[in-house]
Amino acid sequence: MRFADSSPTVKLATARLEFSRDGRTKKALRLTILAAVVVVIVTLARPLYLDGFGLATLQQQNATLRADLARARMELELERSTRTSLEHQVTELNRETTELKSRLDFFNAQSGRTTTATAR
Repeated sequence: MRFADSSPTVKLATARLEFSRDGRTKKALRLTILAAVVVVIVTLARPLYLDGFGLATLQQQNATLRADLARARMELELERSTRTSLEHQVTELNRETTELKSRLDFFNAQSGRTTTATAR
């Protein structure tokens, strides 16, 4: 009976079920994970690739913003020059008003009348 106990068929039939450790399962699992990662990356990168990584849209927005900035700078420069011109005009008109008041006071003093501003 000893011969029957040591035969490979009996050993195989009475042995517990064990998965082999030859690495095929690990390799298959690694390949599956790698394939899943590649699919996820391709799925996420496809819209970016189709849109040209958004560069065309960003370049168009950038050009629009630069045109708006140039227009705003031009308007600011125009406003500054207008303001400077108006300040010069106000200064000139104030000087002219002072001179005219001085003349009016002189003429009123010569004629003996008082100004309407002092009469009030």
